[in-house]
Amino acid sequence: MGDIGGGVGRGLPRGLVVRRLVERQAAGELTSRHVRAVADTVGVSVRTVWRWLAEANATGEVDGKPTRRGYTMSDRT
Repeated sequence: MGDIGGGVGRGLPRGLVVRRLVERQAAGELTSRHVRAVADTVGVSVRTVWRWLAEANATGEVDGKPTRRGYTMSDRT
């Protein structure tokens, strides 16, 4: 069973479902119905799936790598 961060609920890896959506989008076949079906299947909101797709298009990363880098210390004041 995956988690929402690196994997997706119900045992499907996020990368797999996002990769399939990106493929459909590249082929000009992606519809809201596809996104809704994925959201229902993996147990997340439709908005979340659209966000994943936007992130994949912007970064080329389909696995949802963490983007937060945390704090860094410097000598600047």
